[in-house]
Amino acid sequence: MILFTRKQRLFLFSFAVFYFFLFIVSRFRSARDPGSYFFRPEEGYRPQYSLQRIDESLEYLRPYNQSFNDPAHPPRNFTAASDDATICVGIVTVKRPLRQNIDITVASILDNLSEQERSTISVHVLFALTSPADHPDYTQPWLPNVVDRVLTYDQLDAPIAVLRRLEEKKDVKRKSIIDYYLSLKSCYEDSNAPWIMMLEDDVVAQRAWYNRTLQSLENIQSWRRSGAIKNWLYVRLFYTEKFLGWNSEDWPVYAACSIGIVTMVAVVGFMGRRSLRPTQGLLTNTFIATVCLVCMPLLIVLYFLAGRVTMLPMRQGIHLMNSHGCCSQALVFPRENVPLLLNKMDEARYEHPYAVDSVIERLADATDLDRLVIVPSQMQHVGAASYKENRDRYDLQGPHQVQGAHGVWSMGFEKAFEE
Repeated sequence: MILFTRKQRLFLFSFAVFYFFLFIVSRFRSARDPGSYFFRPEEGYRPQYSLQRIDESLEYLRPYNQSFNDPAHPPRNFTAASDDATICVGIVTVKRPLRQNIDITVASILDNLSEQERSTISVHVLFALTSPADHPDYTQPWLPNVVDRVLTYDQLDAPIAVLRRLEEKKDVKRKSIIDYYLSLKSCYEDSNAPWIMMLEDDVVAQRAWYNRTLQSLENIQSWRRSGAIKNWLYVRLFYTEKFLGWNSEDWPVYAACSIGIVTMVAVVGFMGRRSLRPTQGLLTNTFIATVCLVCMPLLIVLYFLAGRVTMLPMRQGIHLMNSHGCCSQALVFPRENVPLLLNKMDEARYEHPYAVDSVIERLADATDLDRLVIVPSQMQHVGAASYKENRDRYDLQGPHQVQGAHGVWSMGFEKAFEE
């Protein structure tokens, strides 16, 4: 039987109380961390700021959704090339099974822009259906009043017979690649914008996305000119923390660090006993072994249980994200590398079917192009359903059908509600 002195027992009791306190704190702090043992879906996927942005976007769109004789809200519907645009925004919209969000997507990127800022953006919306009138928003009044170019397959000389066959077969991956190619090509050929931003039709933007994105792009270009970073393919405006946890391939690093910490504590214990006489009765071999083999492993386990996003959060700003980035909801491409992506997309439709984001990532890996991300997310995925989560039905409640967008969700975006 192991016997401890009174001081040793007091230390171990204090440690137990402290550990219990840390456990409770971790339970609350990590509730939004999808890589944590303490993650609570009802908390982590609870919409806050996104609901506010949806309401603000719909309010912005309300006057444009009426028949127009108001000179304060003239129709846009520009068909000519937008030569002065700084950002060309390409959006592919399809008829979704539950609800459409294209109105929210378009309105959220425009509702807080000044007239001068709005003039620097050209918005191209492709209705990706062989019968575009089947899309609920195709005939909505707001569309020509807000969007610069409303596109259909007929206008883009698309392979309609192929697309109709893919629609009938419900081959989402191959069709999505063609749609992405057509939308990206429209922005590249029909504008001189140095930046092309591709959005899915079910995202909502932060209020300040425009200034933050342009400032980030200026910084990136400055770093590129100075040689601080290499060539890059895109900047990500949306990411999900779901794939940013403790990665299994890094287990040797985690194990080495854990062993190193335990070893350091043991060395400090033995050195303290030799150099500090008052500690000799406390730092016995048995006590040091208990601290190193019980107390420290418990702390290390709790550290990992708390989750990587909680313990090692990414600071606000621009980060490298060459892996574990998901998904293709909002990406900004520099014009110079768009032809490379267009060629890859054109080839990919004839190859093994990959999702759009996988095609982009495979290109970046093959050409050694970096991928960057703006933290926190400037966009949120608010789609009511996602093909990345295979469900037969969705039980959605509340005024908006947003429930963590079924796994493709940015927890960091929602924190803007608290700032």
